[in-house]
Amino acid sequence: MDLEPVFTELDRVLDEERQAIRRLDGERVNALTDLKVALVRSLQESSIEHHPEHAQRLRALAAGLRRNAVLLAHARDGLQDVLSVVHGAPSPVSRSRSVPPVRLSLRG
Repeated sequence: MDLEPVFTELDRVLDEERQAIRRLDGERVNALTDLKVALVRSLQESSIEHHPEHAQRLRALAAGLRRNAVLLAHARDGLQDVLSVVHGAPSPVSRSRSVPPVRLSLRG
């Protein structure tokens, strides 16, 4: 089985997911999650562990997944801070620190 189209589609989906996270487009992130799961299942069903020639692609895929997970975590924390300000409560992060929180631009 030629796995190159699956890897190419996963790369595209991860890029689109990264853009959706930056836009804080939760609906699109959820929709892409379903597609991502289906693509990863197709890799698993192909017994990819028996194809050492795909090791580099798998490492790159894992790095992309980690990068998006970090962006999601930052987006979640940022939204929690915004909701805390709107509701007049200190954010959970700032309560646990003695230094002011660091701001991170999610829009790139």
